[in-house]
Amino acid sequence: MDKQKDTTLLKARSYRSILTTGFRLYIENFRRLFKASWQMALLYALCCGAMGTMATIKIPEITLALMQQLAVFQGFFLETLKQYGVTLLELSGLVLLAFATETLASATILSKLKEHKETGTITMPLHWLTASPHLMGRTLKGCFLTLFVMALPLLLFFALLAVAEAVSPQFLIRHLMTTIGAFAVCSLIALMLELPLMHVLMKYLMEAPCNYWRTLGRNYGRGLSHWGSMFLVFFVSLLMVALFSFIISMPANILQFANQTAQTGLLMGDPLGMPSYMTALTFVTFTFCSFLNFYVCQTTLVHNYYIYGSIETKEYEKDIVH
Repeated sequence: MDKQKDTTLLKARSYRSILTTGFRLYIENFRRLFKASWQMALLYALCCGAMGTMATIKIPEITLALMQQLAVFQGFFLETLKQYGVTLLELSGLVLLAFATETLASATILSKLKEHKETGTITMPLHWLTASPHLMGRTLKGCFLTLFVMALPLLLFFALLAVAEAVSPQFLIRHLMTTIGAFAVCSLIALMLELPLMHVLMKYLMEAPCNYWRTLGRNYGRGLSHWGSMFLVFFVSLLMVALFSFIISMPANILQFANQTAQTGLLMGDPLGMPSYMTALTFVTFTFCSFLNFYVCQTTLVHNYYIYGSIETKEYEKDIVH
């Protein structure tokens, strides 16, 4: 009973309590969460494996071909440029697919968190598809809309630059350092103001079906008023995720560095020196590392879950007092 009270959602918590309670819930229920999500997580990892293989092997190979053509013929062959463009489009498609499958895999974790919110416990799933298609679609929609809102300030910044360049040709060249400084400042301010969107997204996913834009309008201010505690939780959580992800990703990073070094040596006239199974090895390594990293990153999702519960409780208590 004490353990249930310790991990209950609707309770006002400090940032330290959110971090410790989130870790406790995740670790104690990891086996249940893993069983509910491993198939979708594997699908995400396979997308990352294909994406990592293309970025590690295919892109450097075509880049090398372009550099060799430039060195020998003082120009590029149209066919090689076309192949490079198609490869970049394929890589972009894989990035979107990886994001979508990661979101759907996270939806299976969210389904168990919703169960915890309603019952105070997380049960062992009876079958692999624990999240309803409605919840998975809602999660996908919510994440893409949140990304759109986050990207909007930068899109507006680039639109203003395009207008300035159109009005005054060579504006960017004449004010390059100022433009870079303005971009850095705008990006920092945008990141600071976008932090409350994490609360908006969690509220949109956790509560009864409602319009995303209405949820954003009504709850952005709430998240902004708790900006300090949200920042501390996400800073510590993401710092730990980055540390563990760096360690887990070391095999993939080593393979990527080895392939880039080999391609650079080939440009200098050295033999490639890579084994014939390099492509398969790269795919398996990136897939395995991405699968592990997915579960490391889900700790931040659980922390956001408890941020949502703490903010809702504090706002409710504030309304009672007033």
